[in-house]
Amino acid sequence: MGVSFQYVHKAFDIVNGKPKYILKDVNLEIADGEFICVLGKSGCGKSTLLNLLAGYLKPDKGRICVNGKDVDGPSVERGVVFQQHALFPWYTVRQNIEFGLRIQKREDAAEVATRFIKMIGLEAYENAYPSELSGGMAQRVGIARALVNDPQVLLMDEPLGALDALTRDAMRKELIRIWQLSKKTIFFITHSVPEAVYLADRVVILKDGRVSLDERIDLPRPRDIRSVAFQDYVDLFSHQIADVAIEEAVIAE
Repeated sequence: MGVSFQYVHKAFDIVNGKPKYILKDVNLEIADGEFICVLGKSGCGKSTLLNLLAGYLKPDKGRICVNGKDVDGPSVERGVVFQQHALFPWYTVRQNIEFGLRIQKREDAAEVATRFIKMIGLEAYENAYPSELSGGMAQRVGIARALVNDPQVLLMDEPLGALDALTRDAMRKELIRIWQLSKKTIFFITHSVPEAVYLADRVVILKDGRVSLDERIDLPRPRDIRSVAFQDYVDLFSHQIADVAIEEAVIAE
């Protein structure tokens, strides 16, 4: 089943009496468990596409479906992780992760939270507050808080963008580990071409409001960022985006 974008259009402005579409006729199929990265220059509609899938926006034309059901608003079936972790500063790691479960009055909230605290490797920090965590730790808590509700799809809008280079590299590896354990579908927005090649099963490039390229990454994991094949993908996508410079010529191993 998975995720399906069917002839999706979205406009925010009217020019000369006609809608000016930021997304035009977007068609995209994503299988269950796939890790999809979306690339494109600023203003190409990447975050708009994610917000449509999250249900925060509605398309002007077309349909978006998850497992055969139309997206008609936000849902716990689609967990969202933003660039800033947005944790509640007055709650501990455990309390942040348990929050959605407590809202649902889940009797197994503590047990489920413990499982996810172990998954993200923060057992020693479960009683710490967000101000006591590093940026990478806080983002891991944000990912666990989204996963704890067992969403069908995890939506990530440049979740590593605010991290320093070393932490960002470590988090890429950690994200792959969490994805392989959780087996969730991931829809990941990034501006970094090498990051997309490192993470994704498929890379989708948006250009002028349309899908200009949809390419499967045929590289084994863990991926060797110094290999010729890795660099070939980076070059292909960078040229396709055209007027976007490669943000990271090399990412630290």
